[in-house]
Amino acid sequence: MAVIYFIRHGQASFGRKDYDQLSGVGERQARILGHHLQRVAPRLDLFCSGGLARQDHTAELTRDAMGNAAPPLTTDTAFSEYDHEALFRAYLPGFLQREDAGATSLEELLADHRKLERALRHVLSAWMEGRPHDGPPVKSWSHFCDDVVAGVSDLMAGLNPKSRVVVFTSGGVITAVMRSVLGLSHLRTLGLTLSIYNASVTQIYCSRTDNFNGALLLGYNNISHLEMTGDRDLITFR
Repeated sequence: MAVIYFIRHGQASFGRKDYDQLSGVGERQARILGHHLQRVAPRLDLFCSGGLARQDHTAELTRDAMGNAAPPLTTDTAFSEYDHEALFRAYLPGFLQREDAGATSLEELLADHRKLERALRHVLSAWMEGRPHDGPPVKSWSHFCDDVVAGVSDLMAGLNPKSRVVVFTSGGVITAVMRSVLGLSHLRTLGLTLSIYNASVTQIYCSRTDNFNGALLLGYNNISHLEMTGDRDLITFR
C-alpha cells in the first residue's frame, strides 16, 4: 500500500484577473509546509504538481525549504484543476440574473470578495448538478472526477507499491479524490470544495490496483503546521 499526500496550493490571487499566482502569504505557507514535511515525512519518493503556476510555485518553495531531503519533482496535468474560467462563462450569467446577485458584471464581483464567493458557490453548484446553460459545452463534474481518479491510478502504476508521494494540486482535485474514497454524492462534495485550506495536507492510503475501492483516508485538510506558528493570517481558504 502506498501513501499519497494531496497538498492544496498556497494562497493564490483570489479576486484578481490573474488568479494563478501565489500571494506573499501563499509563499510563506509553502515554505512552512516544506519544513513540516522535512520533520514528519523525511522519506518521500516523489513530488508531483498539476502544472498550474500556483501549484508549481508551491511545490518549488516546499522543495527549497526541505533542502537535501526533497524528492524529485514531476508534472501531471491530471492534477491541475477544473477550468474555472469556462465554468464562469457557462454559469455566471444565470447568477447575475438573480435579484439577489448584488452585481451586474464580473468586474463588480471582483471588487467584492463576499459577492464573488457567492457567485463561486452558485457556479460550482450548477456545474455539479449538471444544470443546462447557454454557453459552450464544459467538461461535466462526473467526467472531471473520473479523470482525477484515472490520473491517480496512472501515477501509482509506475511506482513502488510502498511509495510515499506528494501531489501539489487544487481544491477541486482533492474534492474529487474525497468523493471517490468516501463514496459521496455530487452535491455533498460542494461544501468540501469550498472549505479546503490553502497549503493543507490530505493523506490517502491506497493500493496501486484497486482504483480507490480499498483506499483509506488517513487525514483530511490538516493545517497543524500553519496553526503551530500562531499566525492567524496564515489560515486561509482563498
